[in-house]
Amino acid sequence: MLKVPDALALAAMRHVSATLGRRVGGSTGTNFVGVLHAARRMREAGQHGSIVTILCDSGERYAHSYYAPEWYAANGIDTEAADATIAAAVAGAAGIEGLEPLGEA
Repeated sequence: MLKVPDALALAAMRHVSATLGRRVGGSTGTNFVGVLHAARRMREAGQHGSIVTILCDSGERYAHSYYAPEWYAANGIDTEAADATIAAAVAGAAGIEGLEPLGEA
């Protein structure tokens, strides 16, 4: 398990939503950060395989928060840096820094 910063989880949520063309919630974003991290570790170890995750909810209840740019500004969340980090990880150009392991993997 990993401790995922809110800004990265929400950036991943926005990325998944944009890719799928439908809203997802923050839990899905957190899962997707884990997927990106696992994929990077597998690639670095020369491993191949599949990674499966779930879409946790529709994200509709976050329309006035996670999907509202003014909410990020009011809460001091830097979306540009987090979005760039997720985009680089999706492209395979970089890992995601700052993830803390929680317990044994």
